[in-house]
Amino acid sequence: MYSYSFLSAFLLSEHWKDKEKKLREKVKRILPIDIHQLKPLGSMLTQPADALVSTFCLEAASPNYETFQKALENITTLLKPEGHFLMIGALEESFYLAGEAKLLVVPVTEEDVKGAFTRCGYEICDFRTYVMPSSLKIGVDDVRGIFFVHAQKKMQV
Repeated sequence: MYSYSFLSAFLLSEHWKDKEKKLREKVKRILPIDIHQLKPLGSMLTQPADALVSTFCLEAASPNYETFQKALENITTLLKPEGHFLMIGALEESFYLAGEAKLLVVPVTEEDVKGAFTRCGYEICDFRTYVMPSSLKIGVDDVRGIFFVHAQKKMQV
């Protein structure tokens, strides 16, 4: 049986309204991005960001591992040296359903993700994986697990 106690403890540690208020005070704006462009934000970025967050994006928007790696390289340019990158993604997922559409996903492994971050000049601070329990497999995808990575961009030398 899979335990979500870590999540419930986090969620209950502070009232969600307080968390929402703090987040809204910190987030300045949300921008559209094209991860497959050398300048993913076009001309909208005036200075590198302190932190980036990606949730089920890079692997879902990339048709193969090479494109996944290049997308990570592209968005890394948006982050200042010593900035933090938080990413949640799917492990070994090859498709997911969005209504009647079957969308293809690059099936990355833990080693693929760690390798991509290392090649892009990050130090991995934390990397966790969770096996998808069969009770949550409802037929909309073939995901085997979920990963979470917290990485810090190294100083340029």
